Amino acid sequence: MVVTNGAARTGLTTRSRAQDEMGWLLAVAAAFLLVHVVAWNICGRASGSEPAKSSPETICLSCD
Repeated sequence: MVVTNGAARTGLTTRSRAQDEMGWLLAVAAAFLLVHVVAWNICGRASGSEPAKSSPETICLSCD
């Protein structure tokens, strides 16, 4: 007859919960990084496609 110790069973469920929680934390961290990399790329492309701003000399000549 096999007698299961309550403490041993609790240790297994604690380890299982810790592994599940670590998996969720890694998934959230990966999603966080992915979203920020995509946002950085979108912002980089948007700022690179803006038309060139006029030089300060042109503004000064038109003000005179």
